[in-house]
Amino acid sequence: MKNELEKTLIRIILDHCFSESVINFCDRFALYLGPQIRKLLEVSKFNSKQLAILASKRKDFFIANDLDVKRFCASLYDKLKYELEFTELHDFFETIVNYKRKMENGRYRGFEKDKINEDTLRNNLSLYIRQENFCEPRAGAGFCDIIIPSLQIIIETKLWKGIEYYKSGFPELDEYLDKNNYDEGYYVIYDYNILDNEIIKKYGEFFSISFNNKKINVFFIKMKNISPSQKYKHSKN
Repeated sequence: MKNELEKTLIRIILDHCFSESVINFCDRFALYLGPQIRKLLEVSKFNSKQLAILASKRKDFFIANDLDVKRFCASLYDKLKYELEFTELHDFFETIVNYKRKMENGRYRGFEKDKINEDTLRNNLSLYIRQENFCEPRAGAGFCDIIIPSLQIIIETKLWKGIEYYKSGFPELDEYLDKNNYDEGYYVIYDYNILDNEIIKKYGEFFSISFNNKKINVFFIKMKNISPSQKYKHSKN
């Protein structure tokens, strides 16, 4: 995923250089700046000031092309900001957090437990990802649920049917990641119980763990989300 992001950033920088008729040391400049911008994006600290600070370190590029650092960086920042709005560089973890919130806040009240199955919920998630992230989820081969090649991410989805069924998702997801040579997966569990299950009580409704040296981001979608006071009343019954 990092490599894809850097490639995209390098491409945008080179495109801007060519559009500005800048020809000297463009490759070196882009290869230096792309990874630096990627690091800033990952920690949400990318802005015009930081771009100018990083770019100005390559004095050879600006001297060779007789460029004004401030003007060139301002136009490059506008170019990057515009292009990134149409690429697959959104934070995917946040995308699933937002999906969880919308599901729990009543956007999809039609998903009644006795009328729903994992395939329907999986298709709903796939559609949401396509709309929010401008990327193309695919049905995975075999039993793999959702695979997003452009982000090198695989998503396993299940209904909550108890602790053992929940645990079975990890080796399955691990196998899919191995086959695709990916190192990060998402595990989305739809829980129709009103009270929190034992996993949520221990770890929370979303968290990340390591499984066989792979990062697994786990999300519980509370399909019957209620207020803390209502939850307390149910716990006393």
